[in-house]
Amino acid sequence: MSFAKIKGELTSRKGQTVRFGAPQDVHKKQGSAAHGKIIDEVWADERINRSQPHKQSCRKHCWGDYSFCSQLIKWNNPTEDGEHSIRLAYYRRRCGEDWWEFASQMTVTADCKTVRKLLEVTLEKAKWFCNPPVVP
Repeated sequence: MSFAKIKGELTSRKGQTVRFGAPQDVHKKQGSAAHGKIIDEVWADERINRSQPHKQSCRKHCWGDYSFCSQLIKWNNPTEDGEHSIRLAYYRRRCGEDWWEFASQMTVTADCKTVRKLLEVTLEKAKWFCNPPVVP
């Protein structure tokens, strides 16, 4: 699977189309891929999107830059879950390269109600967000 390379700064993906290929079991039932458009988004830290890329010679355990976002998608072919879903995604820029790629092929994407519940119960785990996390 190949994704478009985004040269230079990682800019807004609003208006971009998305395609989710159907799993094999869905294909067997004559189901098809889902197509939609990103209609809104937020980024964890937009400064990363504008930063200079790492040098190829950076630390041996450096994986490059990762930029995390949440995207609201409006589907062209609504499912029983509705016309919209939220995708928690990320883009990656490797050390020594000046382009970003969509890197979260297996990402959290679900109806808005499910994502809201997941985020709410995660945020209730306030001790997880301490440095270091406090584990019961």
